[in-house]
Amino acid sequence: MNIACYFCVVVGLSYNLAGADPLELIFPYDYKGNIDKVKFNEPSGLVFHPARGTIFAVGDGGDLCEIRTDGTVVKNVHHSEADYEGITCDPATGLLYVAVEGKEHIIELDPEDFALRRTFQLNRVVAGKAVLKEGGQGIEGIAFVPDAEHPEGGFFYVVNQGIELAAEEDLSAVCEVVLPLRSSSKGATVSIQRYFEPGFIDVSGLHYDANNDVLILIGDAVNGIFYARRSGELLAGHALPGDNQEGIAVDADGNLYIAQDSGGIIKYLKRK
Repeated sequence: MNIACYFCVVVGLSYNLAGADPLELIFPYDYKGNIDKVKFNEPSGLVFHPARGTIFAVGDGGDLCEIRTDGTVVKNVHHSEADYEGITCDPATGLLYVAVEGKEHIIELDPEDFALRRTFQLNRVVAGKAVLKEGGQGIEGIAFVPDAEHPEGGFFYVVNQGIELAAEEDLSAVCEVVLPLRSSSKGATVSIQRYFEPGFIDVSGLHYDANNDVLILIGDAVNGIFYARRSGELLAGHALPGDNQEGIAVDADGNLYIAQDSGGIIKYLKRK
């Protein structure tokens, strides 16, 4: 699918927003600006931590940062040489979970000092198909879905940054994964429970909107933001300002934060 076709998809989905303000068909937020005060290196993942009221960011070179919603720094450390591409948190425990590209690991960190607690390895193959092909694009985003009735307290979605819609392996896919968060004190190798293909390439960021029970996906190649049910059904989408958008977070007031791999953490205010 070429860029023109992608644009048609974005606009077409946007017009499914019945009764929406015309501005919402473009982007339903007001630009606040780049709040990155530490010149964070290649920010690629963001998460708002509800208990701390802060935002955690990860970078391609294994960097981690905690900032306030105005961009002032709480802590900023170089943690590893690994390629950190996404971050999420379990609100029940406050623990952080980071997607490591290439290794296809999910690591569990303490938000106080970024101490490593457990490492989970993703099985790349589902029903004989390499969804996460070794040497491929790799996992690029992660989101936790809390569920008090789930035996593990919830489950995760991770996205593989596939760049070909017709690929037989290394798919452009959103994968559901269950980690033994409550049933084991150790790391483990875990399998993809199921996956869906959203219909566009280069999925680079992921956020779970618990209020509406939808996944919010970033399409970096097309500068688009998309909304999908957990079943995989696309609901809406619109153009996303900026470039190299790779991380997404939403704070308690509904304000949006976008990490740009080329530099910057951009804050957008929820439109009243």
